[in-house]
Amino acid sequence: MQVPLFPLRTVLFPGMALPLRIFEERYKTMVRELISSGGEFGVLLIREGEEVGGTAIPFGVGVMARIEEWTEIDAGRFALSARGTRRFRLVEMLTPRPFPFGEVEFIEDDNPVPDDKLRLAIETVRTVFPAYFRLALSLTDQWARGMELPTEPHALVNFLGPWLQAPEQTKQRLLEAIPAFERVVELAAILEELLTQARDEVTEYRRSKYFGLGSQN
Repeated sequence: MQVPLFPLRTVLFPGMALPLRIFEERYKTMVRELISSGGEFGVLLIREGEEVGGTAIPFGVGVMARIEEWTEIDAGRFALSARGTRRFRLVEMLTPRPFPFGEVEFIEDDNPVPDDKLRLAIETVRTVFPAYFRLALSLTDQWARGMELPTEPHALVNFLGPWLQAPEQTKQRLLEAIPAFERVVELAAILEELLTQARDEVTEYRRSKYFGLGSQN
């Protein structure tokens, strides 16, 4: 399938909201065509190059996005809200039209029968993430309310991926992993690493806060 492409500095996951401001002429053209057709565009993380100007070289796996709301603002620019739908693999970059265009193939999610290893990986994620998220928010004095986490493995990874305070290339690894088991195991490993890092940061934060207060007395 041939689709418009939008390289960004952000990894998009299926189900994830994506707000965008469109100001480049080529992407304004793309948005007008998509609004007219109701079609989707592919979002790819930039591997190297610049987001503006057409020099970006993207990773090979991305997510399709559908425009949900849009507003045309000054000078023909657009403010829009899109949402990720399904993963794809980039087969070939094609001639721009004038926006980036490419041939893609969609990645079908497997639907494995849960075995003991998959259940353990899912349970690890569902246990570690709340602990990590509470610690991460505590660093900015925020409060975390309870989350209802999905139980289906692909849905679990796609739901939690955007919440990770991790480099975009780390999130890209989650996006690129194909079988459900590999995706959940990868997510569990990332979360355990982030939890350790968050614990260290909270300890340092509390220590500096304590000594900072003490020095004022």
